[in-house]
Amino acid sequence: MRLRSANLTPKPLMRWLIDSDILIEGERGNPGFVPWLESEAEVATSDIIRAEFLLGVHAVHDVAKRQRGELFYRDRIANLASLPCDLADFEVGARMAGEARRESRGGPSLVDGLLAAVAIRTGATVATRNTRDFKAMGCPCGDPLEHPSSQPAT
Repeated sequence: MRLRSANLTPKPLMRWLIDSDILIEGERGNPGFVPWLESEAEVATSDIIRAEFLLGVHAVHDVAKRQRGELFYRDRIANLASLPCDLADFEVGARMAGEARRESRGGPSLVDGLLAAVAIRTGATVATRNTRDFKAMGCPCGDPLEHPSSQPAT
């Protein structure tokens, strides 16, 4: 069952939690994106990822590219379930990203840390092209566009 409303309470175990880089791949026309997204029963993104994607769209100078991004958001992202960050996610995400940086395991951003915290809290696997930084934070992750038949870690 695909969750469609941004207001739905997530199931305790969400299969995939989509990072912005996967959404960007879809917007840029990666041929694996739509088949992967449509084949998955349980996918969501996070409110922070929606904002990150839209920031990138609105920062583009080229009007046609900006309009393409806005259309992609309306057609593909707006209807995805979107998990919010809980208050504790900010502390957990900042700690995980900071520790990974301090220990030179990766360079995750605060947004990466927040998404990892949401994924861990909900039992999801992050769908990302940036598996190095998520693994550095101890977050289950996979790149469904690199290995379309891959299953998220359980």
